[in-house]
Amino acid sequence: MSDDNSYREPAPDDNERGDESSNTGDGFHEFSEPGPAAHESIAPSEVPEPAPKPIISHNVFRANNLMQLVERYMSPADTRKVYDAFLLAAEKHEGQMRADKITPYITHPLEVARTLALWYLDVDTVCAALLHDVPEDTDCSIEEVVEKFGATVGHLVGGVTKLKRNDALPTKQAVTIASYHKMMQAMTQDFRVVLVKLADRLHNMKTLENVEPDKRRRVARETSTTYVTLARRMGMNIIRRELQWLSFQGLYPWRSSIMERALNRYLQENEEKHEQIFKSISDALEVSIPSSSVLVWEKNLFRVYEQCRRKKVGFRQQCDLLEISVQVAEPEECYRALGIIHSLFKPRMGMVRDFIAAPRAYGFQSLQTTVTASNGQVVRFQIQTREMYQVAQLGVAARWNHVSGTRSYTQGVFNSWIEQVKEFDNQAQNPDEFYAAMQGDMFQTEIYAYTPEGDVKELPRGATLVDFAYAVHTELGHRCVKAKVDGVERGLRSRVPNNMATIEIITGDEPNPT
Repeated sequence: MSDDNSYREPAPDDNERGDESSNTGDGFHEFSEPGPAAHESIAPSEVPEPAPKPIISHNVFRANNLMQLVERYMSPADTRKVYDAFLLAAEKHEGQMRADKITPYITHPLEVARTLALWYLDVDTVCAALLHDVPEDTDCSIEEVVEKFGATVGHLVGGVTKLKRNDALPTKQAVTIASYHKMMQAMTQDFRVVLVKLADRLHNMKTLENVEPDKRRRVARETSTTYVTLARRMGMNIIRRELQWLSFQGLYPWRSSIMERALNRYLQENEEKHEQIFKSISDALEVSIPSSSVLVWEKNLFRVYEQCRRKKVGFRQQCDLLEISVQVAEPEECYRALGIIHSLFKPRMGMVRDFIAAPRAYGFQSLQTTVTASNGQVVRFQIQTREMYQVAQLGVAARWNHVSGTRSYTQGVFNSWIEQVKEFDNQAQNPDEFYAAMQGDMFQTEIYAYTPEGDVKELPRGATLVDFAYAVHTELGHRCVKAKVDGVERGLRSRVPNNMATIEIITGDEPNPT
């Protein structure tokens, strides 16, 4: 049980409440950066003369840090392969600098590899992360990568390697769209291509202040419209949320700064009230469920901004909801925790949702409830096992993080999307058409509805009851004649409501829809 009552994690969005967070806390394998032991010291006579300021600061992630990460879960042979990939990358990038002109370029592939190693990705993916810019920026070819590290690493590196401008791709936008098309084609054969690309984009966004303002805005906008939605499609809320905030800072630096200060002021004003609630639930759960942990979600300022703009409400109104995550060991403990929460706080009617019995897309599972505390604070709780939490953060990448329970469901949903991407590719006449189709698919807002048997179906907003029938089964769609929504008969052209309704499709003997 955590006794740190100031611990906070990034807050989830409304449509995927609790699906996202940072990569710290009980639900993640986080590692401390290697450093000197606390007891080590240097005698005054041994203190060296001050040295010139190094080009790389002391906190830059280095090769030995990466090796310590991968040694924790890879075999000696795989660890050696990662090190060989680093040696080749360091050799080929020697003399190259990042955009700030003082940081060696090799720090970038090292950071990309670190992100993937923290997710426990396999040896080929980590090697591809180290080598992902070698064919694009050096004289090393994809064929050389394949020869030294195998076809899988070569495929992953080739998938994320950007194309170059030529007569067929005369503009930067044309190159960007064609490179995206190539990456998605490679992704249909091995989705780890996108994991490397997302980790690559994450580090580039973290160092975006080193580029010119025009490029900064262009990259931030591209990240927001393309890579944020791609991360969401893969169920990887851990990276989606971070890319959202970095994009927001790149596009609106002044607004993001003002909102950060306003949020800090709000939290200071309400710290005592929030701590009182946190301590009451922490103490109660520690008695009944000793293995539990309680975290306070941080506000997602990107979402707060979007909600303020869309709903025309004030900033403070968006901040007035306290959000708390409860993590336990077993599913049965989730329901026990829900009972404890409801015994302490007054639950709001109609605000309890059970996504454990009926998981959402990408295997997301949780119990959710909204309550009112005695001091008037409205609190939204999300209750999950640690495994559910892992899947909610890592999506399709959870398979490498020792997660098993909902993996097959997660992979099944993702595989359906892969088939849809292949269909887009087959139908598109050129990369522009493919990109337009993908963008339309990515920005569809999902809604959910239940079958009478309790199975949940995901549909785009605006879908009709006929669409729901076909989502259940093709034959059901062919023979549907009418439908009932929560027991009330509706016409087939009616839209599926966005309230988790139960829909019953009534069929006839002969095919009916036109």
